[in-house]
Amino acid sequence: MGKKESLFLFIKSLSKSEKRYFRIYAGMNRKEANYLRLFDAVEQQEEYDEEGIRRKLEGQKFLSQLHVTKIYLTGLILKALRNYHADFSVSTKLLDQLKDIELLFDKALYDLCYYRISKAESLAAKFEKLSLHAEILFWKRKLALAVSASREDIHALLITEKKAIEQMQVLNSYWRHTISLGNPVNDGNFLKGLARTKEPGAYTLQSQVLHHHILYGIHVIKGETKKAEKHISALIRLLEKHPDRISEDPNAYVTAIGNKVGLFLSGKRWREIPALLSKIREVPVRYKLKSASRFTVRLWLRTFNVELEMYRDARQLEKGIVLINEIHQFIVKRRKAVPPDYILLLYYQFANIFFLNKEYTKSLRWLNEIINTSFGDTRKDIQSYARILNLMVHFELNNIIVLRYAVDSVRRFLKKKKFEINTVKPLLNLFSKLSHAYPQEHAEIFARSYAEMFPENTKQSQDYIDIKGWLEEKIKI
Repeated sequence: MGKKESLFLFIKSLSKSEKRYFRIYAGMNRKEANYLRLFDAVEQQEEYDEEGIRRKLEGQKFLSQLHVTKIYLTGLILKALRNYHADFSVSTKLLDQLKDIELLFDKALYDLCYYRISKAESLAAKFEKLSLHAEILFWKRKLALAVSASREDIHALLITEKKAIEQMQVLNSYWRHTISLGNPVNDGNFLKGLARTKEPGAYTLQSQVLHHHILYGIHVIKGETKKAEKHISALIRLLEKHPDRISEDPNAYVTAIGNKVGLFLSGKRWREIPALLSKIREVPVRYKLKSASRFTVRLWLRTFNVELEMYRDARQLEKGIVLINEIHQFIVKRRKAVPPDYILLLYYQFANIFFLNKEYTKSLRWLNEIINTSFGDTRKDIQSYARILNLMVHFELNNIIVLRYAVDSVRRFLKKKKFEINTVKPLLNLFSKLSHAYPQEHAEIFARSYAEMFPENTKQSQDYIDIKGWLEEKIKI
């Protein structure tokens, strides 16, 4: 993203209600009229075109310093959003309360200041906003000194501050372990250190969450599935005991359930997955999320993708095709809210499931949706696999002439995107040979390519496209 496009992308990210609020907010001051004109001009564009804006707003004085006007407009939008989302999260409430505390302290309105501090402290402690809690305690100590509190009271405050800082240090330590997860030395040190540390229940909820997440990750890496499941289940139960925390930030809870689904997918425990997907989809309503629309769309897209994976891997293709129709209707209704990476991923899943069900024309339809749309560098892997699957589809449809040209096109695309998988070169050679060979020669070509790409006991390294299974099917034919 270039600097010139940043304002355009910012405006496009706003919801309808946010745009409506900004127009009202900016319209209250005549001095903001120019910025409102620029806002409307940018908002009406489908793609950012600065010259188009200059033509549309020709004659406006601010065009001579358009970059300055854009910077000011960005700040104005942010100011409006801060007002609009004043109660959006606990953190925003606490930040506003800290402003109130400072103002009241400066005016020596100590009783009112103490009331605000008590209210803020209670909220920060409940939701474990450690850095903000430390800031609130700073003001509590400053107020105590201003009103000449006793030494004992001030000492007690210092102890409370120290505990808050210690909890921050513990959390910081857990984050370091989380970021380094997969490093054998780091993982080993973490496991050894468990015996020397307090029970994780003595720490903040966020530290406890990371504690179980790290252990889950270590056991997944080691292939210890049962132990991994034990810790991810413990993590889910822990979060469910704190519904207010899920309401404030549902991401950790949704991720934990998603990780458990991943374990069940790899273990082919198909029957246990639907209940977990339902639990994820219920989150916005069950936990009464604020401004849940955008989060809900992504949540449903994630679960749709997982459900398609399940039907694909379990070869329950008819169920997958029924779901495809549901997903397509979902996307059509919310097209602007669906990110490009999900469009790519889901369309590819559609194509793959139709391919596995031997409905090649339907598979080709969704592949064309991907290939004929400009996605830039979004999910280069999916764009590349789509083109490889496209070759397989054209072979199955006996589009041999198309196949000849498509091989070179795929080769150029992969080179341009700098995308490589071990089997790509021999796979492209396979299709090149098939496009120039007689049908009676195909069986031998398939057998040789299979031996080259998958020597004895070699497993396929990725699951976006079942090249190995397709070749095995061709050899048996």
